[in-house]
Amino acid sequence: MKRFCVLALLILMASTVVYGQELMEKADHLYDKRGEQYDPQTFIADSTNIDGAIEILEKIVAEESGAVKEEALWKLLRALYFKGYYTTGDSELKKKIYDDGKNIGEAALKEFPQSAGINLFLAIIWGVWSEEYGILNAAKKGVAGKVRSLCEKSIEIDPTFDDAGAYRVLGRVYFKSPKIPIILGWPSKEKAITYLEKSLLIAPDDLATKQFLGEALYAVGKKERAIELMKEILAVEEVQEGVVEDKFYKRTVKETLAEWGVSE
Repeated sequence: MKRFCVLALLILMASTVVYGQELMEKADHLYDKRGEQYDPQTFIADSTNIDGAIEILEKIVAEESGAVKEEALWKLLRALYFKGYYTTGDSELKKKIYDDGKNIGEAALKEFPQSAGINLFLAIIWGVWSEEYGILNAAKKGVAGKVRSLCEKSIEIDPTFDDAGAYRVLGRVYFKSPKIPIILGWPSKEKAITYLEKSLLIAPDDLATKQFLGEALYAVGKKERAIELMKEILAVEEVQEGVVEDKFYKRTVKETLAEWGVSE
């Protein structure tokens, strides 16, 4: 009887793992299709697929534990970022999505502090949260410092995670954060370039890294390489980051080159 109970428990545990893996595969499939339907004028994606992925990931988080739950949590943060950034132009809706994301992320970080993915995507959520709530609210919350700390932790755990995403985001926060004497003295375009170069070295085809590095280089007068990087983005034909993300990056690059007075 004892052996039977142990065997039954092992079978139950195995079936639970398989079920969790099947759900994760479904969520991944929907996430991969996240930007296939979008408005060609606004580049706003239909939310059906990403909403489906979010629903499944929330189910996994509620029912699973350990490594499966940790993976579902960072993927949920990633999905919420996409939903807020690419499926709506409504600032109030974006705020709600990012508020949900940061609350989920902060709780997840307490449970899985050594997760490269949760640290990284919580940093990203905080970054876009600050874009919607504004510089003053971001300063009150110490968002720049939060993002820097989260990225540094993600790098400590796994510097290559998500195509060196933590180096990319860290470089961006060093570049975009305003340098305020006494209050915020660490932002630096030169350090931004250092981190972005590290990200590009690990993931040389990443479009966002090229865009961010191009902007940082141009800001310090290294215009030739900056323009070269931007034109490399426009020359890419195959999908790199995602269907709608690639379109968004290329539109941004075209606008930036026009501001610089550079023809495509």
